[in-house]
Amino acid sequence: MDPHLHHAYAEQGSFEIEQELGAHSTLSVGYQHVRGLHLIISVNQNVPTCTAAGTNNGCRPNPNYGNDSQYSSLADSHYDGLHVSFVQRPVQWGSYRISYTYSKALDDVSEFFFSAPINNFNIWQDYSRSDDDQRNRFVFDGTIHSPTGSGKSAWEHISHGFQLTTMLQYYSPLPFNITTGANTIQGTGGRPTINGAFISRNAGSGFDFLNLTARLSRSFQISERLRLEALTEGFNLTNHMNGVTLNGVFGTGAYPTNPSSTFGQITAVNDSRSFQLALRLRF
Repeated sequence: MDPHLHHAYAEQGSFEIEQELGAHSTLSVGYQHVRGLHLIISVNQNVPTCTAAGTNNGCRPNPNYGNDSQYSSLADSHYDGLHVSFVQRPVQWGSYRISYTYSKALDDVSEFFFSAPINNFNIWQDYSRSDDDQRNRFVFDGTIHSPTGSGKSAWEHISHGFQLTTMLQYYSPLPFNITTGANTIQGTGGRPTINGAFISRNAGSGFDFLNLTARLSRSFQISERLRLEALTEGFNLTNHMNGVTLNGVFGTGAYPTNPSSTFGQITAVNDSRSFQLALRLRF
């Protein structure tokens, strides 16, 4: 541990305007800035300066030791986001909300705890898109329902008590780090090069996320204290393939024209379309 380790902290600022539109709806627009300082990063203090061969131990400053990874509070981050939200508050037929966020997140350290820079002498060489830099996020959720009171006519007995709830989520792709699968002279994970310089950290773009869920329910009043609710729920109704992880190893071929055959292949995905039925008794 660095004996001069500092506590991490954040500097934040935000501004938001909300305007009522009619009696039951509001529109809000806001901006948020967050800067993180003194984030933890692992920096090697005994860096090899040549290719290890024979007994040279990689030409380290102290040849009697190997890597000396010191946890230091040297990294930082920046986030800026603009969000817009429209809310229709509950009225006779239902309610809904629409939210959109455009943001940008940059940092010089990955989010896993043992993250280390590609260049131990200049961690700013890794300053690029954050692991969770998701530029666009859109969410719609809403509920519509028929009258909930007891029906009098035959049609009212049939149509009353229904409720449809839905949520649509769309998130633009997260970045991923493109690596060669080989280490640098410093012993860090290498990235492809262009004109002798490493490409940016998190230069790859993964997959977007789209999820539509819905629930249709119908309530039946059995007695004064008993109510039965029948419902069906659907998840990922569009059956969109939402990837989780992929192979980011480009290989040692010329970038970007000669990747390995498995580069970019998806290795894990979220659930496909599914449904469930349920009965709920309330008392």
